[in-house]
Amino acid sequence: MAARSFAPMPRAPARVARRMHRAEAGAIGPEEALATTDHHREIIVTDEKGFTFRLPRPPKPLPALDPKGTGRLRRALQDNPRVNLSTEAIEAAAGLFADPSRAARTVAYDDGHDSLNVQVAGSATLYVLEGMAYADALLPVLGNPRISHLAQAPSMPSSHASADSPSSAPPSSGMYASDGTTPLAQLRVRYGRIEDACRVIRTTVKETLKQPGADYSDSILVNGVMAPVEAVLVEMSYADGSPPSVVPALYDGTSRCTSAAKTRHGLGTHSAQDLQDEIADSFAAALTLSTRTRRTRYAKSAQAVNAALERSNLTMPVLRERMTRLVPVRLVVGAEFPPDATASTLPDAVATVQSARHISVNPWSEPAQDLMTAERIVSHLNRQGLVPGAFVDLVNEETLRDSDVEQLFGAGTAALVRYDRTDWVDPLWRAAKIAHTLTRPAVFEEAKRFVRSDRGLSSVRTERYAGYLGVVIDMSFRFYKPKTTPVARRAWRDGGVLSRDVFDPWELVVASAAELRARTLKDEADARLTLQVLTGTALIADGLLTPDSGVKVSSGRVPYRSAPPLLLAQLLRTPHGVRQAAAVLAHFDPDRPGGVGNHAKYTYPRLDHRGRAERDGAGVAVLTEADLHWQADPERSLQEHTLREREKATETRSETPEERNRRRRQDLIRYLAEARRTADDLRSQKALFPDELKEHPLGLRADWKEIHQSVRGLEDTLIETQPPADPDPSLDHEVG
Repeated sequence: MAARSFAPMPRAPARVARRMHRAEAGAIGPEEALATTDHHREIIVTDEKGFTFRLPRPPKPLPALDPKGTGRLRRALQDNPRVNLSTEAIEAAAGLFADPSRAARTVAYDDGHDSLNVQVAGSATLYVLEGMAYADALLPVLGNPRISHLAQAPSMPSSHASADSPSSAPPSSGMYASDGTTPLAQLRVRYGRIEDACRVIRTTVKETLKQPGADYSDSILVNGVMAPVEAVLVEMSYADGSPPSVVPALYDGTSRCTSAAKTRHGLGTHSAQDLQDEIADSFAAALTLSTRTRRTRYAKSAQAVNAALERSNLTMPVLRERMTRLVPVRLVVGAEFPPDATASTLPDAVATVQSARHISVNPWSEPAQDLMTAERIVSHLNRQGLVPGAFVDLVNEETLRDSDVEQLFGAGTAALVRYDRTDWVDPLWRAAKIAHTLTRPAVFEEAKRFVRSDRGLSSVRTERYAGYLGVVIDMSFRFYKPKTTPVARRAWRDGGVLSRDVFDPWELVVASAAELRARTLKDEADARLTLQVLTGTALIADGLLTPDSGVKVSSGRVPYRSAPPLLLAQLLRTPHGVRQAAAVLAHFDPDRPGGVGNHAKYTYPRLDHRGRAERDGAGVAVLTEADLHWQADPERSLQEHTLREREKATETRSETPEERNRRRRQDLIRYLAEARRTADDLRSQKALFPDELKEHPLGLRADWKEIHQSVRGLEDTLIETQPPADPDPSLDHEVG
């Protein structure tokens, strides 16, 4: 047990002592008794590692269970016309709050008024109830947008999914009352099994704990969770027939809740990895925890904490329990929807709240912001009728029926675009459909208008728009290509595969790599652009097509500068590049890292202009980014390469005495010219002396003499070193 120490405790006045005796006798509660003590004395507690924590005042006791207050809160929620929740959701909401009597007064609807907070979110208005919640009742079943750019798809086939990677939660939808038309202020999420939901919870918690800047445990240990987390009630349903349940789901504040859990568990003798596993398991176990069990656990914890506080026995375990058992929460209990509300209205409202806070005020990482924006773009386009629901499922990597696939890609295409004969669309064809759909003129213009409005931008450049697409596209393979994913996202933000002609009218050609190559060589624009998008996505994903940078040229990695979309457009307009693109398409593997470098598990062969694999001393030559430049524009590559080789030879060759003297003569001429310009400028100011200038432009006579002697000395030196009568042609040329 950790050591503890306290600052000297002043003697309590007689009336305080009498109140403490009354508390021990049960006449008043411990919280009321403690309130009479000196709250300004400093408390010092030492943790398991010997670190000292200073508390400005003793913590207050935890509130006792209040069953009657819970009943009053339940009835207040039922009677308030602005609360539109199902019976099960009302029960879950009433059981969430540790201060139900106060919450009931907030919800109470009297003479057309209540004290619920109002939050405008897009086209909806949310009614929010604030209070103190049981920390273990708040669950990240919706995932955590902070790590959404790291997550793999929830529907990823089990043969390709990894137990170590964070899974994104299935998309949520709104719910309707029993009449089927009245929208409720709660969401529904459908998982395959309870185990799938637990896996999302575990990986979300573990990945959140790993994020830089997302650990507030030290602050929570001293102050508790200060900023309220935000939650919405979610009905969890399961495809395997398991009974549904309603849980309070976090949509903002996952980092605060995981940090509180980390504080509560403490490091002890655990390693960091073991601690993360233990915390994640505790969150997953809470999904199936009954309300009765949760309250019983809390009551025991509160009793132990309050007893220790009453005895002034504040140990580190007691402090951990006191500061983390309760969390301030803002729970959505009601909503006012527009007349044209759909099942996506409430999810969109929640996303609007997240976007407003974590894009402008408390920003997440750039990829997380981009993914949130991209998902909101697609949802908005769907509401506007510009993209079908099947496309939204494709973006979210939901499993698609054959009819959905044929709606998106055309009749008879399911066998070609399926990935390994699963219900999952092949990652490259998914990327091609996303890029093609979101660059259609009407869709593109509406998407840009939405982004300008949503993010307060004056304009949206094509390169920036491509960045939104990239973080959605890499969802299919980001976990298997971790080394190249960050640079791939920068390449997308530099334009990705979106050359100018991708925004022109064209149709996606669903065909094999060989057929696309043949049709592109016949100058079919649709086949060429399809091959460009497919190949570009593969090259970017494996780090062979990177953002434009002068460093790449100066280091010799590429012969000339070119942004990714420009290079792709050039590459696909040469027969050599078309054959190389088809080979890249045939070799791409979404489940393994490729390209070049130690991280790569496979490489792409470099083809010659006839389409045959080239060989070097080690076997088949490996394709590099420089090869793409040579294949796209061999003349420019040769010109730039020759120029740099000449410059390099000049830099490395030692300077001869004659070259050094020639350079020094040129320097001397430049210096003398500058001196002459300075002298002329000083002479032009001579007329201003002494009326406007109090000092002569050339200073005192002594200053003038010094300058004059230097000039005469230079002239004498030049006369003494005058070349022979026959002038040096090079010097004559330099002077002239």
